[in-house]
Amino acid sequence: MSLARLSELPDWPARMTSDVAAAYMGISKTTFLDRFGARGVKEGGNTLWARAQLDRIVVEQFDLAPAILAAADDPYEEWKRGRERR
Repeated sequence: MSLARLSELPDWPARMTSDVAAAYMGISKTTFLDRFGARGVKEGGNTLWARAQLDRIVVEQFDLAPAILAAADDPYEEWKRGRERR
């Protein structure tokens, strides 16, 4: 997905390429890949990052509301549990 297409969407996509994920995080693509490249998930020829995953990174980075991380309905934890079942 190109950055130009973002203006057509009602919200940030649930899965993002490195260009879109870097824009979401407010950093350059190079910095994004240096910091978070290993956290991406390969799908075919693409590497994708989940919006819930990026939100959790921000929560951890800024030490925001530790209770959010422990919540049972945390979308990132649900995503991880789903991956473990495969």
